[in-house]
Amino acid sequence: MSVPDPLKKNLDWYIANQQELAAKYNGKVLLIVDQTLIGAFDSMENAYTTALRSYALGSFTLQPCSPDADSYTLTLYSPAYSVTI
Repeated sequence: MSVPDPLKKNLDWYIANQQELAAKYNGKVLLIVDQTLIGAFDSMENAYTTALRSYALGSFTLQPCSPDADSYTLTLYSPAYSVTI
């Protein structure tokens, strides 16, 4: 299964901006929509709950933020998608 295009674009954006984001938000969970940072949260649960209030599943990315490359090894779970890359 391939990663949906909006999520791939969000991941690519995160990787391109990772060092700057990590300098500000290291240890947070980022909510990214359309290659734009919407918010930074203390937990995955808070980020997910907030995202569901405004965005459809599969249209947003919840990204743990750190300066390390292993921060963007991700697993996506939703009714529509379950992908590990």
